[in-house]
Amino acid sequence: MKYLTQILNKNVIGVDGQVVGRVLDAVAVMGGRLPEVKAILIRAGKSEICIPYSQVEFDDDPAGPNGSGQIQSDIRLLSPLSDIVPFRPKDEDLRLRQDMLDKQIVDVHDYRVVRVSDVRLAQCGNEYCVVGVDASLRATIRRMGSPISKPVEALAKLIRKPLRSNLIAWDDVQTLEPGTAGGRIRLRVSHDKIARLHPADIADIVEQLSPQDRAEVIDSLDTETVADAMAEVEPDVQKQIMEQLSEEQASDILEQMEPDDAADVLDLLSNSKSEDLIEGMEPEEAEAVERLMAYHEDTAGGLMTTEFVAIHDNLTCEETIERLRELAPRAETIYYVYVVDAEERLVGVLSLRDLVISPPPTCVKDIMVRNVIHVYEEDHADEVAQIIGRYNLFAVPVVNDSEQLLGIVTVDDTL
Repeated sequence: MKYLTQILNKNVIGVDGQVVGRVLDAVAVMGGRLPEVKAILIRAGKSEICIPYSQVEFDDDPAGPNGSGQIQSDIRLLSPLSDIVPFRPKDEDLRLRQDMLDKQIVDVHDYRVVRVSDVRLAQCGNEYCVVGVDASLRATIRRMGSPISKPVEALAKLIRKPLRSNLIAWDDVQTLEPGTAGGRIRLRVSHDKIARLHPADIADIVEQLSPQDRAEVIDSLDTETVADAMAEVEPDVQKQIMEQLSEEQASDILEQMEPDDAADVLDLLSNSKSEDLIEGMEPEEAEAVERLMAYHEDTAGGLMTTEFVAIHDNLTCEETIERLRELAPRAETIYYVYVVDAEERLVGVLSLRDLVISPPPTCVKDIMVRNVIHVYEEDHADEVAQIIGRYNLFAVPVVNDSEQLLGIVTVDDTL
């Protein structure tokens, strides 16, 4: 037995050689690294019976009583049907046809959602296990049966475009939970594999999911992970997600996002919706976002983030390093350390290298670069991008007409 579809709808032959039913499904038990096939579900007359795996001989099972290993036309029972104690599936067990075939699952290796065309099975010791899924055109054609699949595969080889399987290992499939009504698949609440992905990869997956599955993924991830992924999601999907979530959950996610990213998301929504979500945010985060939303999106103010590191010019290098530890800034906002005076005017900039190699008692104003390349809040976005490119900067500070530091525009924000 190699694929689930190779046993579905096959006749089941009793010990007397008579057909007793046909295969409807196979049941796999979760728990180990790979789900183990424990039973096949057959229709015998008007009844459905779960036959334990130990009581059947599969087509290509070399371990059967005849030991032939030859492909047989049917599946045979090893005991009279009346003597077999049926297997009783639990709610958490996986019905491979009902719960997997033609359902969408997450391939966490290639960061995509695929439709399962077949389930790959392999013998593991004395059991058969689910080792992966096949999401290829070849699998779809194989399900049509030999009269169609063989000529199609022959033609594909003739024109030198052979059909290939697209096997996805079970370890690279987001574990699934058998669905509720109608056998619908639901992603398991833990979503451990998805949670470990890069935010951009999570975004790719979320964009491919249905609204309901999308909500389940978001509910299962911590708020910070969702916030990081949300910044990578396409705007139309961002809008759908924000409108789908409860106001409390949406506000919590916006709080965790970079202020400029949160402002961009809120700009996608209606004024009333935006106001409601801002009202649910913490005052400090809400104020930062509202300031950014006041700028036109094509200006430096519209691009900038207010998450940056600024220190006063009377600090020493040692005090500055200690200050950085307290702030624990996000990686993308610590390209440079900006220096301001008592009126919050930009007066200098430090690289982390200069800060680390200088003697601890050194005052930052003695080692800072004083002529800081900067832009003004109303400068056009194209001009900001040109300056970042011309001077090969990771970020450029944004100031107002009084030279007070307002924020920074990172190179990522100009792409």
